[in-house]
Parts: sequence; structure tokens; C-alpha cells
Amino acid sequence: MIANRRLALTEVSLSAITEEFLTYVRTLDIGRNMDEASAFLDVASVLIEAKSAALLPSDDNGARDERSMEALRERDLLFARLVQYHAFKQAACDFRVRMQGNACHPHPGITDPAFTAMLPQLVRTLSPQELARLAATALTNAPLEHVATHQLHVPLVDLHEQSALVRDRLRALPAGEGMAFAVLCKDAHSTLEVVARFFAVLVFFKQGAVQYRQSGPFEPLYVRWMPGRDTVELASQEDMA
Repeated sequence: MIANRRLALTEVSLSAITEEFLTYVRTLDIGRNMDEASAFLDVASVLIEAKSAALLPSDDNGARDERSMEALRERDLLFARLVQYHAFKQAACDFRVRMQGNACHPHPGITDPAFTAMLPQLVRTLSPQELARLAATALTNAPLEHVATHQLHVPLVDLHEQSALVRDRLRALPAGEGMAFAVLCKDAHSTLEVVARFFAVLVFFKQGAVQYRQSGPFEPLYVRWMPGRDTVELASQEDMA
């Protein structure tokens, strides 16, 4: 009411506040909207108390009692809430207008040319007919009565064992000679073992025990053992955590 009529608090009639409150409450279903009615009553009581404090005369020194000052502080907080309400309401209106004005544009599904040039060429090793046969085999052998979950229980890889393997193979090379990471993982039985060996290389590099060389993105990675590094800490589950 104060915002709509552009009135100061002391210019608002107490009877107007009371009448507007009663008019509003009559439109509510008190049984279902008790919280809303209570909140409205709280706001109205703050306004009435603050107006009373503003109208009451102060003492000879111009000071007000603590109760009057508390009412005025409540009034200031209420006005601050009112300003925030108007700000959020205006923001909501702006969002609605922009949404209705087709302000949303889908992002094109393309890659920046600078990054596209760095990607390796796609090598197709299967024909469409072979992919169709794989799909048919998977669908044909799918169980009808239950969902298979064996693929969710992937066997764990011993990081300590894999890092020891990486250390021993690199240390067995002649001094100054390196090994391609692809060769280092040639006998890996699963992707997890490849990941474990790569993680071991990272751990050894952090300790300063290995050096690596790679001429560019997606190019072969070569690793070599640093001379004199006979004592290192092997990778473990704690390092992964």
C-alpha cells in the first residue's frame, strides 16, 4: 500500500491499514491459508506500531524510548524486504518477457576449428554390417527374465603390482633409452591395467624417477627411467584416493 500510493509511513491512515487488512483476510480460507494470514497480520502490526512510534512525541531532548526505536527498526527492515520483493518481481517479469521473446538459442553442436585440427583422424575398423551383427548378437543373447549385472562388478587392479612391473621394465632398459607407453602396455589384459600403468608413470614422474617425451597431442608417449633413482615408492590405493 505504501509503495503503490507513494506515501510516507506517517501519512498512511491507521484506519486504512486496518481496513485493507480486513478486506484481504476476508478473501482467504483461514483453514488453508493460516500461514499467509499470520504473515500478513505480522506485517500490518509492524506498520501500525511503527506509525504509532513515529507519531508519538519524543522527550525534551528529542530522544525516543527503546520500544519506539525497536518499532522504527522493524519498519526499516520491512521496507528493506519490500525493496527486495520489488527487485525480484521486476527480475521475474524481465525473465518472462525474454523467454516469450525467444531469447533462448540452442548451441550448435560443432567443435571449434582450432581444436578440430588437433584431433586424430577417425579410423573405422568395422563396417555397418559388422556393427549390425554385433547388435543382433547382443540382443539375441540378452536374458529375458533378469537384467545382467556382471558388467558392473569390474575386477580390481593391484596398483602396487602394476607399478612394480612398470618400474622393472623401465629400469631394465639401457641407460638413456626410453620405451613407448604403447609397448609398456602391450600385454595389458584390460583397460584398467592400462590406466593403472599410466597412473604408475604419473606417480614416478612426481617423484622425479622418470622422464617422458611426446612430440604433440595424441602422438606416441615415450618414458625412460632416470639414472640413479633406485629407490622409489610404488603406487598404491592411497595415491589413487
